[in-house]
Amino acid sequence: MIRQLSLRARVMLAIVLLVTVISTLFVGVIWEIKVRLEAVAFGHMVSDQLTLIMESPGGPAQFDDSLLSDWHLYYGPGLEAMPAQFASLSEGSHHSVRVSDRYFQVEVRYSAAGPVVLSQDISEWEQQEHWLLRLLAAGVLLVLVVAIFAGYWASLAVLSPLQALTKKLSAIRPDQRGVRVASGPYGNEVARIAHAFDLYLERLDRFVEREKYFAVAASHELRTPLSVVMGAVEVLESQASGQSVSFQRTLQRISRACQDMLGFIEVSLLLSREEARPVQIAQRTQLSRVINRLAEDHDAQLKVHNIELHQQLQTELWLDQSASIVQMVLSNLLRNAIEHTTDGQISIRLQGSCLSIEDTGEGIAADQLARVFERSYSTKHQGTGMGLDLVRRLCERFNWKINLSSEPGQGTRVEIDFGVQPGSTD
Repeated sequence: MIRQLSLRARVMLAIVLLVTVISTLFVGVIWEIKVRLEAVAFGHMVSDQLTLIMESPGGPAQFDDSLLSDWHLYYGPGLEAMPAQFASLSEGSHHSVRVSDRYFQVEVRYSAAGPVVLSQDISEWEQQEHWLLRLLAAGVLLVLVVAIFAGYWASLAVLSPLQALTKKLSAIRPDQRGVRVASGPYGNEVARIAHAFDLYLERLDRFVEREKYFAVAASHELRTPLSVVMGAVEVLESQASGQSVSFQRTLQRISRACQDMLGFIEVSLLLSREEARPVQIAQRTQLSRVINRLAEDHDAQLKVHNIELHQQLQTELWLDQSASIVQMVLSNLLRNAIEHTTDGQISIRLQGSCLSIEDTGEGIAADQLARVFERSYSTKHQGTGMGLDLVRRLCERFNWKINLSSEPGQGTRVEIDFGVQPGSTD
């Protein structure tokens, strides 16, 4: 319960509890001292008075309690007029014995002639005591109210530097670099936190720069050999008119592999940019063409796993992304479906703006289903967990809604809603 409270509420609660406990303990101690002193003072006074009465030559018979309105002596036949509350008392001193609405200090002694009881009416003192108790209770409430206001203002003073730091941190955009937050009226404690944040931001800036440099450098170094390979394939294709059909298909597969590699480089560069940076639309892609090409490229794997592939493309859908990006998403989904299916079928359906890929494979356990899109998590022993993470990041980048459902032993279904209306290429 307390953990759910805000930091300000916890500071106020701590101050209020501390002040309340201390003031209550103080009042309790004062009250206990007052009661004990009162009991001792009245007890000694009544006890000494009863000792004097019993040691006097005439004994209790010589004491005339009518002269003192607050004192009453009970002995011999007079014990019958004694209140019943006194009769049950043991020998000794008894403080604040209540009879109706009156309070008495009572001293009980035993002599050869029987019990002797001397009482003093201390009702006025008890009334003062009750008034003091109410005053102390009111004081505790007043201290509690003051503690609430003091806790509120103290929390403002304590948390204002932290709130200023939080405001600065919240204002940092993902695409900002070189931002530092240590400059500000934070105070010593929060200033150390701000300095630690600056060190972290500095390390993060260096890390991002290294990652960007690696992505750009790797793409540049990969493009050169790919261009050489693609140039050589084009030369071979121009001279392949007299070659066998298998040779020509091999050249086509090499060419497609090079194109796929260029597409991967494009996707890597895309994801290495800041998320806030808009994506430039270079071309539009016909989704059915990408699906047909993927079916052809994975034909050999489908045959190895004895899988029937069914396509139901009821609409014609064009996307404002390059074919390599769309192919990267669908290729990972189709490849996963193939790897987890044997002697079954895979259905690809396109209806409206929604594409679904459904297999009759082994399915995914419920405890794994929530983690399949996590980076580096894979349900396969040799898997890297990069494929579905890449799919998720691309879908988030282009606001495509992806949903995955599965039933162990029954299969898996993946749906992507591209959020565009099917129609013309305009």
